[in-house]
Amino acid sequence: MSDRNIFNLPIYGKPIELDDQGIYFAKNKKTGAINNVFQLVYEGDAKEDQDWYLYQLKNTNKDGEMGWVILADNGDYPLKSLPTEEIKYYFDKPEYAEPKGAWQLMRNSRYGFGKFTPVHAEDDIKYAMVLFSSAEISETSRMPKMLVPLLIQKAEDEVLQSLAESD
Repeated sequence: MSDRNIFNLPIYGKPIELDDQGIYFAKNKKTGAINNVFQLVYEGDAKEDQDWYLYQLKNTNKDGEMGWVILADNGDYPLKSLPTEEIKYYFDKPEYAEPKGAWQLMRNSRYGFGKFTPVHAEDDIKYAMVLFSSAEISETSRMPKMLVPLLIQKAEDEVLQSLAESD
């Protein structure tokens, strides 16, 4: 058996699904303060024209107001699921060897959302916001370079309430 952490078996990886929609946040490791807030949304006009989108909560420079900004580059808004070969290309590396499990990833040209399902069912599913370098394209694969994923947590109701009260 391989010591790699990527498995090409559908039973290991849980797909990104409607239940994954919602607000996510990243914490500063030193202070514990929330420093980034993201929203994963599934939306569209007609049933066949629905897509995933990733937003970030940012300061609008209007009296300290905050607003949702879509994460996209050059009008490439919707996130698209990546095939197994591309996921393997990005995550089958020594730095992702532990814990063992399966990644699901969807992205537009610059931003992505990842879901990690650990092999051991008792371990928690993890989520990540992923940034891709539009300037650095691998000559061998013709794919953009993936920067280090930012681990994010899905916000529960009490976290959302505290965010709302901090306005």
